[in-house]
Amino acid sequence: MKTKLHWFEILLLLAPFLVLAIYWNGLPARVPTHWNLHGEIDRWDAKWPGLFITPLTALGTTVLLRFLPRFDPRLRKNSNEHGRMSTTLPVIRLALLVLFDAIFAVQVAVSLRVPLPGGRLVTTCTLLFTAVMGNYLGNVRPNYFVGIRTPWTLENPGTWRETHRLGGRLIFYGSLLLLAIQFFLNELFFGWLLLSAISLLVVWVILYPWHHSRTHAAQH
Repeated sequence: MKTKLHWFEILLLLAPFLVLAIYWNGLPARVPTHWNLHGEIDRWDAKWPGLFITPLTALGTTVLLRFLPRFDPRLRKNSNEHGRMSTTLPVIRLALLVLFDAIFAVQVAVSLRVPLPGGRLVTTCTLLFTAVMGNYLGNVRPNYFVGIRTPWTLENPGTWRETHRLGGRLIFYGSLLLLAIQFFLNELFFGWLLLSAISLLVVWVILYPWHHSRTHAAQH
């Protein structure tokens, strides 16, 4: 199983570069690299480096996630356990790669004048990614790089566990709810709703572990 995931990961990393090799001459000199809250393209860049930013970011992120256990003793210990954490890091890597490849695919398709709602598709892909992350967040064990890392979660294992358990549910169900309602709202209103949801989540991520650590004794 690990071998299959390894080859799938390599395929996801190579796919964007293969696409660029095939379509490079047919791509315009300037390509879209950002969409605003209206779902409109508000930034264009030269196809080099514009179309390489996402694939190279995917490559760098994958390498970083593969080597994190070497720098974090907690992560090294947890990733070597025969438990949920041992499968969580590969899922995170694959989910990120799928997200980067999906965004890249939208970027290339719009560059080739395929009539797609680029902004809406990028948002949908991102929400699908956060839903997957929310589903696995409760499996993340204490470490210094991955997860909800605040002074209170890092200090108290019980606070870490409860924050990730509840936070995972909030992110998972919140992402699914936003995925469902986005089709009933215009781009601008949904954009502000999404920003508001992110802001509320950031506030919760700060306040909940702080409150939990004050009301629960440190658990070792």
